[in-house]
Amino acid sequence: MRSYDVVIVNFNGEKIIADCLKSIVASSLKPEKIIIVDNASNDNSIKIIEKLNISSVELIKSDKNIGFGPGNNLGMKKAESEFILFMNNDLLLDSKCAQNLIDGFTADDIAIINPLIINGWDRKDESKVYSFGASLNDVGFGYSLTDIKENNDDLTCFSGACFMAKGKIIKEVKFEPAFFLYYEEPEISAKILRKNLKIGRIKEAKCYHLESYSSPKKAKDGIAFRQYYGIQNRWYMIGKHWPTKMIPKAIAINLVHLLFFSFFFLVNRKFSYLKLIYLAPYKFLMGTTKRYKSSHSLAQKLTRDSISSYLGLGKKVLKKED
Repeated sequence: MRSYDVVIVNFNGEKIIADCLKSIVASSLKPEKIIIVDNASNDNSIKIIEKLNISSVELIKSDKNIGFGPGNNLGMKKAESEFILFMNNDLLLDSKCAQNLIDGFTADDIAIINPLIINGWDRKDESKVYSFGASLNDVGFGYSLTDIKENNDDLTCFSGACFMAKGKIIKEVKFEPAFFLYYEEPEISAKILRKNLKIGRIKEAKCYHLESYSSPKKAKDGIAFRQYYGIQNRWYMIGKHWPTKMIPKAIAINLVHLLFFSFFFLVNRKFSYLKLIYLAPYKFLMGTTKRYKSSHSLAQKLTRDSISSYLGLGKKVLKKED
């Protein structure tokens, strides 16, 4: 029988972690291990986890907040099963989610599969789709897909809120250690596409997500927080992975996006975030120091968007994040 382990990075999840873990334990196919990396929570998370006394739980207590990607890298070192299910701590699994995800690995070249991620914990309303896979376009933007038309095993990106990966592959590509938070999925996807492997989605597998539980609660604070980390990580990813012929267009669009959000930070008095004006180009240069030589397979697979499609980019991002 095919087996899986679960990896969860927890930070101050005292209000949600118990329900999350109970939903995993209630799965029709039980995991071999539930590996929790606690990122130096200053609430009662650890006490709650220990009080549940779930035998399959392995708790790793970090003495500082090392970030989401590095936390997942730390957690998956303990995973030994064929598959690893990565989950946010603000998720509830449908009882058949894990089994249906495993059943979706029907070919050797499928590396990652997304379930249908429903927005909110109300299991009665499945029309509010948070994401059903994602798309990575030719200038480096990753967007969630919200259609539920069909399953697919040839996506360009995945949603990191909940996904299952083949253990050997994800341990090889890893989460980018330079990313503290956000944009891990597009960067991993670029590495997956380079290897001529596939990213899929399967709607028979379902889970329920409380979006941005650990992020700032005020809308403008949340937008600024997410864009601060997301923008610099995207510039790094482009420097590291992007095909040479695609870099001029990518830099041009990302520069406009950077200027847009610099103005957003300014008018909303988020002055410390204005350092992105020089930090983003610096991260691009840092990415080039680890640049991959070959980019043909990635260039062939990225989603192409027209220039006109970027004109409403700021509005599109703000609407999603608000």
